[in-house]
Amino acid sequence: MKITKISIQNFRSLKKLQIDLEDYLSIVVGKNNSGKTSLLLALERFLSGSGNARFDFDDFNTDFQQHLADLLIANVQPVDPFPFCGISLRLFIQYGDHDDLANVGNAVVMDLDPQNRWIVLDFLYQLSSENLASMLRDFHAYNDKKQKDGKKTKDARKFLREEHGKYFKVAKRSVRFDHVTETVQEGEYVDLMKEAIRVDDIVSFKRINARRSVSNRESDRGLSTMSAKIYSAMASDAEDEEVFETFKEALSDTDSQLDVIYDDLFKSVISDVRSFGGIKEGDTEIKIKSTLQHRDLLEENTTVMYRQGADTTLPENHNGLGYLNLISIIFEIKILLNEFKRGRSPRPADINLLFIEEPEAHTHPQMQAIFIANIKRLVGETIKNADGVARPLQTILSTHSAHIVAESDFDDIKYFRRINGDTQSRSLKELSGLYKAAGKSGHYAFLKQYLTLNRSQLFFADKAILVEGDTERILLPAMMRKIDQADAAKAWEGGVLPPVALLSQNISVIEVGAHSQIYEIFLQFIGVKTLIITDIDSAIEEGVLDEQGKPALNQDGKPKSVVRAHKVDKATHTTNHALQFFYSVGPELGYFLGLTIDQKAVWKDLATGRWEPKPDGQLLCAYQISEKDSDGNAYHARSFEDAFFHVNRAFVKDATTEEVGVEKAGFPSLVKKHLKTYLEGGSSFDMAENGISKKPSFAIEILLNSVTTKAAVASPEGRSKEFASEFSNWNTPGYIEEGLRWIKAG
Repeated sequence: MKITKISIQNFRSLKKLQIDLEDYLSIVVGKNNSGKTSLLLALERFLSGSGNARFDFDDFNTDFQQHLADLLIANVQPVDPFPFCGISLRLFIQYGDHDDLANVGNAVVMDLDPQNRWIVLDFLYQLSSENLASMLRDFHAYNDKKQKDGKKTKDARKFLREEHGKYFKVAKRSVRFDHVTETVQEGEYVDLMKEAIRVDDIVSFKRINARRSVSNRESDRGLSTMSAKIYSAMASDAEDEEVFETFKEALSDTDSQLDVIYDDLFKSVISDVRSFGGIKEGDTEIKIKSTLQHRDLLEENTTVMYRQGADTTLPENHNGLGYLNLISIIFEIKILLNEFKRGRSPRPADINLLFIEEPEAHTHPQMQAIFIANIKRLVGETIKNADGVARPLQTILSTHSAHIVAESDFDDIKYFRRINGDTQSRSLKELSGLYKAAGKSGHYAFLKQYLTLNRSQLFFADKAILVEGDTERILLPAMMRKIDQADAAKAWEGGVLPPVALLSQNISVIEVGAHSQIYEIFLQFIGVKTLIITDIDSAIEEGVLDEQGKPALNQDGKPKSVVRAHKVDKATHTTNHALQFFYSVGPELGYFLGLTIDQKAVWKDLATGRWEPKPDGQLLCAYQISEKDSDGNAYHARSFEDAFFHVNRAFVKDATTEEVGVEKAGFPSLVKKHLKTYLEGGSSFDMAENGISKKPSFAIEILLNSVTTKAAVASPEGRSKEFASEFSNWNTPGYIEEGLRWIKAG
């Protein structure tokens, strides 16, 4: 018996969430405030077994809050049939031929058709039609009285915040599921509370919170006190009773030895009591006896130690916080796994659901990777008590760790994202179908293989920048800082707040080579705003000559041709397949030369599967544009290096010109003969094509030769403030500046 899907309505950002669960482990990922913790809280509120679930007004989804306020203000009831009104948790459960159905029985299994193996359980915090009518009457009666008394009335939201608990009530239901139409029959249900069905015999829920009670302070003994909890959980369902009996016998022997010692130790105290008449001869006798209790003994007197060397042991608080946290998680998992067993009576629940929240807290990346690699083995797939009764265990793990995602099974991942304030969940398994439908199954295999650590950051990013190689990746942070510092100074001068800095935004920079189009379905799937920094890769189509210098011919007699790299000037084609793909055009260079920055944004039309121009599109490709150098010479570069050399001739010259008494990093990566020609006014294209021995070294040398300047800027009120300008002695190529400003906005 397994939970296949969870549906939640109107709880915080979970307006209408559906999440598919895997049989054993589901990994929930997403950026901050995407709804992962809300999922945990909804499960905890309804399934914790604490009786009535408690909710505050702020737990209602904001749209639902407004809906309730509108009902009060309009003083009307919804039309019949009365719709569901409240917070709900719905579990879709599927069972098999060999599952024990004793706990669910006919009250929960509503369809005896052997082909229908579905159970739908609803947990509700709802407003019935009768209670809505009462709430309307009470609200208007209260305000009518206030008006009559000349006092201030209460607005709808304040009334709901204070009084909603009087009208909303908890309900638990089993709802009929039509397996043929795959729909829930909302009107056909059994009230599980009236039928006195023990839901915790069907579903047992436990969780490990992100905030764990471990620290490495001197006074902390969090792990040590957990040993008693482990003992208590294990002792109630001991698979090996002998070890527990041996423990108790040892305590009994110790009690006998301590009794003799206590007679001498407390002799004077008993004598004092006797002298005050507290003991009567032949009637009352005081004796101090040892009564060691196995649980109390572990609670107060066990200490977790760790070995240092062959003969030295140190207390737990000498360990690093990461190890304490990891050990704590393992301890808690062991405790909860034994609690799931519930001893011999009652037996384990039909379904056992464990939620582990953010296990990466305080742990280093390698430890996170090891944890996720071993989690399935640690928690297992079933709960089995001492009598051999086994029940399924399903685990949900939420994380912000790209390291955990990188080491996870691709199909286990559930991606949470917020769209217009509402949380949506998608399974990465869907990607396989999307790539297959697009005829790109090979791209999907590539994506799964290369969704490595850096690329896994995309799951947690608000925005993404995809670059081709090392040069752009190394220099991009500096270029982003240049823009941020210029914007900060300009905002101060204008007396306005500066925009949120690029380096303060949640932007992931990912190196993808020349294959950004492979990620297009994935990028649309996760829905992040994406900038692709690429090269225009201009080329020209030329005829091929044979050995005699005549035009070579194909078998059909037509002239052979080849496309070769060429300066943008007089070029006819682009060999950049990503540009052709995202703009849904052919290789003709003229199309791309004619686009303005406003025309470069695109979005994906799901109906056609094509990326189309749209001013507020999700994705933009930034490639070289025509720009002027310091002497006013306009030029259109072909590559990043070409563009950088064009607008930074003075910078390169200064960095490579020797000065007495001045130590410079220079550019060892540049080929001297080509550098000399370039500095004398030679082509930046030729320098880019032939003059760089190692591109990553060239990028690092740009940073090493950078300088920082400072300048005072006056505000409109006349206040002066000093602003630093790092990397001020070189210019960012215009196309990258355009792209970064696009990704910075919005």
